[in-house]
Amino acid sequence: MVDDIISYLNKIAIDNNIRVIWEHFDPYTPSGASYEDMCVVMNLDWHNQHELIFQYAHELSHIIRGDKSDLAFYNTSRNNKSGIEYQTNVIAVRLLVPFYCNDTDIKDISVYDFIRQYCIPEYLADVVKSEITKFFKERKENKHYILY
Repeated sequence: MVDDIISYLNKIAIDNNIRVIWEHFDPYTPSGASYEDMCVVMNLDWHNQHELIFQYAHELSHIIRGDKSDLAFYNTSRNNKSGIEYQTNVIAVRLLVPFYCNDTDIKDISVYDFIRQYCIPEYLADVVKSEITKFFKERKENKHYILY
């Protein structure tokens, strides 16, 4: 399952001409993104391996958003709710929703399972609920869910 979501995110990176480097660093060195270089650098040794999927989606989202603040480091602080990090987290959730929901019936979907599965900060629960609802509404109307 982890390989499948990484492949899914790799495809998004390729589709957006984003180079991705997976490297070994200190376990507390955060991943980062550079819009100028169109590159994401991921830490293979991150102290909480379960967070890597959301981190990857988050770093891709910095570049997809056109965030020119070079190097944007992964940060889940609630203090940034109205700022760049919050908006980037919203896009990261949006990137993950289709993978989680695509072959699943709405009655089998759980916002909190999604949050646990991808180690998404709890303060984003309303965002997750909104994006999942939007995904199924657009699927029902035969519309294409807009990732970004």
